Amino acid sequence: MLTHSTRRWLAGLGVAGAFVAASASPAVAAEAPFEIATHDLLVAPGHTDYGYVYAQPTDTESELTFGRTSVDVDLSAVAGIATVEPTWGWTCDVSPTKLHCETDVEEGQSPWFDYMVTAKDDAKPGQKGSLAISITAGGKTAKATSAVTIAEGVDLASDPTTEGSGAPGGTAGLPAAVRNAGETPVDGAVLVIQAEYLAAYGGDFSNCKSDEWGMASFCKFDTKIEPNKAYKLSENLPIKVAPEARTDASFPVVLNWWTTDDWELAFKDWFLDVKPGKGEQLRLVEQSVQSARAPQTDLDQSNDTTIGTVRVTGGNHADLSTKGATASGKKGDEVTVEPSFTNLGPATLEYLGQGTPGLRLEDLPVRVSVPADTTVVEAPFDCVPFAPEKEWDPWTAPWGEPGAKEYACQVLESWKDDDTSYSFLLRIDKVVPDAAGAITTSLTGDPNKSNDTAKIVINPTSPDGGNGGGDGGDGDGDGGSLPITGQSTGLIAGLGALLLAAGVGGYLVAKRRRTRFVA
Repeated sequence: MLTHSTRRWLAGLGVAGAFVAASASPAVAAEAPFEIATHDLLVAPGHTDYGYVYAQPTDTESELTFGRTSVDVDLSAVAGIATVEPTWGWTCDVSPTKLHCETDVEEGQSPWFDYMVTAKDDAKPGQKGSLAISITAGGKTAKATSAVTIAEGVDLASDPTTEGSGAPGGTAGLPAAVRNAGETPVDGAVLVIQAEYLAAYGGDFSNCKSDEWGMASFCKFDTKIEPNKAYKLSENLPIKVAPEARTDASFPVVLNWWTTDDWELAFKDWFLDVKPGKGEQLRLVEQSVQSARAPQTDLDQSNDTTIGTVRVTGGNHADLSTKGATASGKKGDEVTVEPSFTNLGPATLEYLGQGTPGLRLEDLPVRVSVPADTTVVEAPFDCVPFAPEKEWDPWTAPWGEPGAKEYACQVLESWKDDDTSYSFLLRIDKVVPDAAGAITTSLTGDPNKSNDTAKIVINPTSPDGGNGGGDGGDGDGDGGSLPITGQSTGLIAGLGALLLAAGVGGYLVAKRRRTRFVA
């Protein structure tokens, strides 16, 4: 059974990282201490797609320094159907049949090379060619190929949002639909479903495959999607709400619609074990027999993602119990305080922080006020100065910035009995007995408000710092440190949440750089 941290990793970085592996086609020359990862491309006539070439060491036990590195691409096999241009970051010589680029790769880094492929206006769907790619560093060369196929341009689109709800231990039904926003019929589609384990795909449809956790799933449809028509699923997607899910929590489920050709290209090397269901097929409402056709690629892949929200109902809440901290010192001393909270359950507290859709600054569930006559010298990355009057952008907010008088803090996933602490390094500017701040939690449905606030006291005059009942932390003079049972992995969880919420992965980074999203 997976730990909750492993599950969150899979739900975020793991699933999205799997897209990288799914789309990369490694090839390595025997004499080179590195391998090349690249991917094949589908390009519509008159349109541009983006490719990448990445080299990484094959020996994970030792560090390889690339230094001066060159990339050579033989374009002769595609010259009749497409043009190829480098994007940025390299010094290049370009001709109609060859591309030679060089750069100095910094120590500890591996070379990444981006290029654009533009299909000629008169290219015909079904025409193919291959790019012969080589990377040379330190006198060693690795080689790979990337196929370029001319495809028919189509446009699948979906609603930007959808919603469902269910109680802990039950199932939420999530509606989903797709429409053809182009002028050409689309011969089949694949729905890619990304979810978290607390609200995971729970279907048993025979045309859908899923990993054992329900966090990465694929449903394939043979329906011909006619222009200017919309198609709903024959049944709402069943989303399993975990028994420990917290009432009033909301979980994202990301739905991406792909043409069958785009999907087969991206996921042909998918490495996670996915198994089909044993029940009836999930259908789109109108179906027709598929005839012989040309390859198809989606021209606008910014409009085929739906962010689903599963809202948890019922009466399963989390009781957050705060614990304060004390420290003592002289004027000018720097002391550490680590206020914390414990999730007394019974529900699991889900991740609430960067990447949580719709989260406002005032919705962050933990607030820390700094004791008077002290200055924050170092603040944890999980906390941001609380300034509700300023515009809030969680991705550019000054997380971990010192000097504020009040902080709002995100929380990582917290199971029953988990402790979460926040470490602040304070400078004592003036010695004032019982200089007090506080840690406060605010969570919808918390059944016990009496334990939501605890004091942070500098130079306390009583053993418990005035908290009473043992909530004040210890009172030693060198920081009053509290035991920490979890890891401060806010950056990892936040990045994972970003990838999950955006519904993108490595293939989408390369495939969808029309919007220039970089993971």
